[in-house]
Amino acid sequence: MRANALRIWLIALLAVAAVVSVVGKKTNSAFVGWVSFALFLCAVVLYVTWRRRALLERRARVVFDPEAKTDETRTRPDQ
Repeated sequence: MRANALRIWLIALLAVAAVVSVVGKKTNSAFVGWVSFALFLCAVVLYVTWRRRALLERRARVVFDPEAKTDETRTRPDQ
């Protein structure tokens, strides 16, 4: 899964955890409160996974530097 897709899932999971937390507070339910906490912990794990994946994707990109010094203008030894 790509980093952008993981980020969308992370945002959605945090929103669901927030809604479940509010519902748990309004209904004064300990079980729903624990479910919201478990969803939040899943979001933390997903955050770490997203950051690692984004870092790997960033490292995998090849960046062309037009200012880099190349050997294209020099003559080769066989010339």
